[in-house]
Amino acid sequence: MRRALVLLLPLAACAPLPLASLEGPRGSEVRVVLEDFAFRPQALKVAPGTTLVFVNEGQAPHTVTDAKGRLDSGALAPGAVFRYTFTEPGAYALYCRFHPYMTMDLQVE
Repeated sequence: MRRALVLLLPLAACAPLPLASLEGPRGSEVRVVLEDFAFRPQALKVAPGTTLVFVNEGQAPHTVTDAKGRLDSGALAPGAVFRYTFTEPGAYALYCRFHPYMTMDLQVE
């Protein structure tokens, strides 16, 4: 039994984390890619004070827009970067105004 645990521990350390675990400490930066008409990741949870760095790696312009009107990046040409620090806890439903089916669920808590 003890030998089995010793063998499994290194494997557990290499396992990929689910998207919900992409949390950074307060004040950190987290990269979000806009590409192929999707946000990557599409769901994320971060601490208040985290800056999301949105990078348009696609061929088309996109926006980062909050459904409640709390933020809007304006048009981001291919290669453009938009940074936003989320200080207020809550749920943010982000989408692209040009491609409304392109969405991201963000939890700040």
